[in-house]
Amino acid sequence: MIDLFASAEESAAFTIAMIRDHPVRVPLLMGMVAIFPLMYGYTARIYRGGSKPPDLSKPLELLIDGIRLIFVSFIYALPFVGAVIIVGSQGDLLLNLITHAESGLLFSEIGVVFFLIVGIILLYAVVILFSMIGVIRTARTKKIRDAFAFAAILAHISRIGGVSYLSAVVFYTVIAFLASLPAGYMMELSLLGYIPAFFIYAMVTVFAARYFTLVFESGLPDSSDQ
Repeated sequence: MIDLFASAEESAAFTIAMIRDHPVRVPLLMGMVAIFPLMYGYTARIYRGGSKPPDLSKPLELLIDGIRLIFVSFIYALPFVGAVIIVGSQGDLLLNLITHAESGLLFSEIGVVFFLIVGIILLYAVVILFSMIGVIRTARTKKIRDAFAFAAILAHISRIGGVSYLSAVVFYTVIAFLASLPAGYMMELSLLGYIPAFFIYAMVTVFAARYFTLVFESGLPDSSDQ
């Protein structure tokens, strides 16, 4: 069973320790927000476990790890993106259906549109739940195929606990959304706003990587890393 607040507290301590003990890394991570394959590579190092923030040595290795995770994330995103494109391409037809639908009928045209929207939302949720475990598996083994071992991913989610895992994802989503709001606002103000915004994005990324590492490790069959 995941203790959401304890995991969040530990992840926050992990992030603060990096700022306090390794201040030189902070501007580098801020720059890596723009060069996002490197940031993906750094999250891969965090996903591999360890109570201390990893270093930034071997930038080529960081880049390769990052590209690997980006590729996995891209493949996972394809079903959702494809569904959105297909539905979006029929926007005029859907609008016409809504306009001329009989109100109050669940299985009328407007009901069809409703179920399409719900279906896309559910597809997005499934992609997120599977991809997070898949990405961490790939980060740890450095094998892309491990990201798509769906039976193993389902077994891992089962060990974490389906409700616990879903709660952890929702909990993080709320935290990330609230933390990112000021970053977006700062970027709207001026170019100088990008500096604190990139700091926030970098720290949220580190926090998220550690948080989901703890979530992942709660589903390991034993104390050893996979």
